[in-house]
Amino acid sequence: MALNFKILPQSSFGLAGYWGLQESVTIAFYNYESNLSNYFGIKDWGISLQYGAEFSGSVNSSLYLLAMAKKLGNHSLSARFTPGYQKEFLFATGESIIINDTTTQSLEANYNYKELFGLGYSYKFDEQFNAGLAVRFFSQDFNQQIVKPVFGDTLYLVRETIGEKVNLWNVDLGFDYILNKNFQFRISSINLINIKDDLAIEEFQGFEMDQKRGALLIASYMPAEFINLHVLYETSNSFQVSATGYSKGFTYGLTAFHDYYQEPYIAGVNPAVGYRTDLFEILLSGVKYFSERNTDASFSRFYEEGINNIINNRYSFDKIVISMALNISGTPEKQVELIDVEIVRDIYPTFYDKYIEQPFAYGRVVNISDKTISVIPSVKIEGITADKIQSPPQTLAPGDTAKVPFYLIIPDKYMIDKATLSYADFYVTASSTEPDAQLQKAALINGMNSWDGNVANLRYFIKRDVDFSMNYSKNVISSNKSVLDTIPSELSAFYKSKIIFNDFVKMLVYTSDPRASAEYVQFPKQTIELKGGDCDDLSVAYSSLLESVGIQTALVDYKEDGEIRHVNVLFNTELDPTQAKYITANDSKYFIRKSEQGNDEIWIPVETTSLTDFDEAWNIGVEKFNREAVNNLGLAAGKVEIIDVY
Repeated sequence: MALNFKILPQSSFGLAGYWGLQESVTIAFYNYESNLSNYFGIKDWGISLQYGAEFSGSVNSSLYLLAMAKKLGNHSLSARFTPGYQKEFLFATGESIIINDTTTQSLEANYNYKELFGLGYSYKFDEQFNAGLAVRFFSQDFNQQIVKPVFGDTLYLVRETIGEKVNLWNVDLGFDYILNKNFQFRISSINLINIKDDLAIEEFQGFEMDQKRGALLIASYMPAEFINLHVLYETSNSFQVSATGYSKGFTYGLTAFHDYYQEPYIAGVNPAVGYRTDLFEILLSGVKYFSERNTDASFSRFYEEGINNIINNRYSFDKIVISMALNISGTPEKQVELIDVEIVRDIYPTFYDKYIEQPFAYGRVVNISDKTISVIPSVKIEGITADKIQSPPQTLAPGDTAKVPFYLIIPDKYMIDKATLSYADFYVTASSTEPDAQLQKAALINGMNSWDGNVANLRYFIKRDVDFSMNYSKNVISSNKSVLDTIPSELSAFYKSKIIFNDFVKMLVYTSDPRASAEYVQFPKQTIELKGGDCDDLSVAYSSLLESVGIQTALVDYKEDGEIRHVNVLFNTELDPTQAKYITANDSKYFIRKSEQGNDEIWIPVETTSLTDFDEAWNIGVEKFNREAVNNLGLAAGKVEIIDVY
């Protein structure tokens, strides 16, 4: 007799008759059979049970399932106890024993297959993808009567029962991909990992649960709010087609299934109807088979063909099941939804406080509650911020949609010099300390030396190395103390600027920007250590050296057709126009600007790329300034701009 026995420890068949991928229609009955990713719609705690009756001539009722689940942020844990997931077979083996030469007694066998409990875990990576695993424990009890010869004065036969218990652990993985609110997909394994005890007794060989591996594929489509269509396919060539829905508190569903191992082609249906609220759900479902169900079958057929599932096989009977679930939440209901986020400003780490003043992103937020709420936006960027950075709260009326800003704080310790592709997690919080909604966006983090080409933002490079610049400038001034002590105090700023420039440029050379595709600016310390740079590097360094000893500077931005052409430095001599004769007799060699107090003061333009001496740099700087800013009306036309560093 050929042996072809199989009982699969897992397949997609469930007793609820109602399932789906969307949170709006998924009920928490913890069906590992078709939901190995453990994706559930609960918010905090979920408790559920299934109690049913089987119609096998007499009515046999039992508790099928008792389960619990807990959601922890993006993590979900679940556990279920399944005392009703079992199938017991009691039959005559075909052998018999003669007792007292007159009585014949048939030998019996008893095989019992059970799923005792299961454990699940899932993780939600983002709004579109989540994955999980299910671990289940099965028990197989084998008992059979055999004839054993006993030798005494005469040979006689006795009946003896042999038995063995074999345990099996089953592990499977599942993955969900949510394309959008209308299309969702699931894929999971069947019998990915099986760990079982070895079977020792030869008579039971071949009756163990089959460990054939396979896969489960599910597609779900929601054409309207009240209907959800599903197709489920197993690589065993079994499938299910289901339509479920939810409307005004009522749930309904109908599943038709084809089981490769049963007749007819559509083996049966699972109808379901129920009612749900935010707190509880109740569902009445059943299993109706389209073939005649017999309570009797021969041992030889059972031995030859086996069964393919514990609760759904050719020996299963029609059932009616009541399912109940309780959703317990210690967290308030979601009140706000984050629809989309747009990053409007590239991230340059050196511009450390720019993103405190100007949002780098905006989110579109909708108040889904029936009351006015205060929404707190926050953001966390991998590799930059250790914690969420909160933005000012925004008030939204019921049903309103608003554009909310996201601000950012970049820590001083961030010193990565290369551009990095990271991701930003955006959150909106209204109901509790936990976010109501979140979105993730890719974000390009530029290197520390990256610059956006806006001359106004060179001030951040000027301020960055203030301690280095202060030490450098003070050392230069100290070494020239004897000269500075001989000049009038009102000329102090002018002569300090001259002395610092001459010392600064004596070892420098002009070099072009090393980055062809993006602006690259050196910090003052880098420029001095590398002994060179381009116009923005040299202007940043010289401005930083002067600012560190209290000399006010500005950057002159020479533009052409809206693009950066050149930049140099303008510094404040702190002289009023009547004192100009102390430094020059030529009134075209300086520029008069008003101080914050409204007083006229003399400013001098310096071309930092002129690396000879201060006087030459002054002459070149003032010639360019007069030509471009004054004579050609560059200041009036906006082609030349003066930008104060502080």
